Amino acid sequence: MEIRNSKTLDDFPKFIVAAVRRGATSDDGYTRFELEGKFDRVIEKIDPHWFWLLLGERECLCASLKSLDKETEVAILTCDQKEEPKILGQAVAYLSPYWQAFNVWMVLDPNWGWERKQFHAVDAVAQEYESKEISIVEGREVKVWTKLEPAEGQTGQSRHYPETDQTLPLSSSARLVPSGWDHEHCELCKAHIDAGTFGYCDPRERWMCVTCYERYVMRRDLAFVDEL
Repeated sequence: MEIRNSKTLDDFPKFIVAAVRRGATSDDGYTRFELEGKFDRVIEKIDPHWFWLLLGERECLCASLKSLDKETEVAILTCDQKEEPKILGQAVAYLSPYWQAFNVWMVLDPNWGWERKQFHAVDAVAQEYESKEISIVEGREVKVWTKLEPAEGQTGQSRHYPETDQTLPLSSSARLVPSGWDHEHCELCKAHIDAGTFGYCDPRERWMCVTCYERYVMRRDLAFVDEL
């Protein structure tokens, strides 16, 4: 069996920051900063709208691509922060917007607080929402979607169908669904963790399946960004 070295932050693409420039400050106290520097390698299909720069110790920036010279990899990025980021001269790791920054920290941090638990179904409150636009799902026109949340006093995270703000609640449509919160999704591979099965849960009720926990967390391996 092939034994591979674990992927670490050192293996991620890096942006080397050569200059930090302060721009205008908005009414809510956020300042637009420009980060000038260079990527240490070509990043295929880089999203110009936003991505993560990982600073270590659970810190990160949400950055956008203002310009990029594809021959030299010299780039100007922008980010909105209340305080100037202290990253001049640093090489900060790039993470695709497909992931959340906490996905990296939950794998690397030995003090994240994972606990092996059995998932139990709980009652849920279902709320119907009407979309402003009709969507096509599996060949059917769908305009009404359902948002599920655990009943008051029960743990879990809300699920939105679809994940959009372009919906309006329908009056008097909320209803209790006994044992309706019947599964969670693995934070990494999105597999179901069904009622009665075991997974790993963190203090914020985020769940990870046993396979991902053993494959990535136990090894402190960030290869999930390539494999999943």
